[in-house]
Amino acid sequence: MDRTVVDVSKYRQGRLSSPSRLREWLTALIGEARERARRRRRRIAAGLFVTALAVLSVGLGGFFNNGGGTRPERQPSIPARATAASGPVANGPLTLLANHHVPYDDEQVAEIGVFGATGAVFHCSAAKGCHELTGFAWSPNGRWLAIGADTVSIPSDYNGLHLYNLATERDIHLATGHFVQLSWSRDGSELAYVTGGLIARGYIYVYDVTRPAPAELLETGTEGRDAFPTWSPDGRRIAFATKSDDGRWSVSTIATDGSSRRLLARGGSPAWSPDGRLIAYRGRCGRVRLMTPDGRRVLPAHAGPGACSEIGVAGAPVWSLDGRQIAMGTRSGTYVMGRGGGHLHLVTGEDGLGVWGTGLPAWQPVPKR
Repeated sequence: MDRTVVDVSKYRQGRLSSPSRLREWLTALIGEARERARRRRRRIAAGLFVTALAVLSVGLGGFFNNGGGTRPERQPSIPARATAASGPVANGPLTLLANHHVPYDDEQVAEIGVFGATGAVFHCSAAKGCHELTGFAWSPNGRWLAIGADTVSIPSDYNGLHLYNLATERDIHLATGHFVQLSWSRDGSELAYVTGGLIARGYIYVYDVTRPAPAELLETGTEGRDAFPTWSPDGRRIAFATKSDDGRWSVSTIATDGSSRRLLARGGSPAWSPDGRLIAYRGRCGRVRLMTPDGRRVLPAHAGPGACSEIGVAGAPVWSLDGRQIAMGTRSGTYVMGRGGGHLHLVTGEDGLGVWGTGLPAWQPVPKR
């Protein structure tokens, strides 16, 4: 699943009027397409090679499955103190999924630096069977990453839900499957996420990382496809979106035991603010709206006029840790704006969506000084 995105906006408004400039642009475009094709052919060849080895390994007693890089631990739990923040935290670097500047298009969790450049925080290494990432979430103390990995064309034992420690490189494989839209509770003890493929109905599960027990299905009672779970700061409720059979999205909240579900608004992709006072979500017109946890609409100063009155750009909103900024990943890049919609700007041309199209940007927590 190789994707080539070409930004032609800068060539509009007569900038291609010169034949020489047009030839230069076409030459660059053809060169980029050829390079993408070469990478795709290498990936396909690698997939066929790995598949052949996997078949051979069955006859050799699983020799192949025991090699190919460091295998992650299959330990189902870690202490709560390992992920919880010991004190106040501040905004660290804004991070996202990146795959445009990595050899063979393997993906990484990268931080956005000066002028939009990205540097790897976690590299999805093919040496250990990791190729594509579905999403990630930072632990409240910023020391662990919850990672969803799933390959598009190459079978791998690495696929599934992982906890990864940046300092020690400890890698814990919690479960196998397709996991997206990961959300960590404020106390660091639980992960909420969505399971299911791109077409299959989505279900929200809650995994207690401190107990050696299976994840529990959040019984939402909805009829449709649940998505985008996000925790209230006190950990008692989860906001989520549901896509009905007729294609309409709605936002609800529910207690973590599955009780007291409340429909709040039409829209999708909710994100609970760190102070608990607001829920940002994608409105009917595709951009961002704000409301209180009881569903009362809040109109920020920079909301546009008319029926939409929305802020930002057409992407799922993500709050900064101090609650002063909101990030949005779109096909044209990743944007950041102020809490009320002001100072909207592009921070990088990376969309952060990943190959699967399910990635979300996130600020890494760092100790507040």
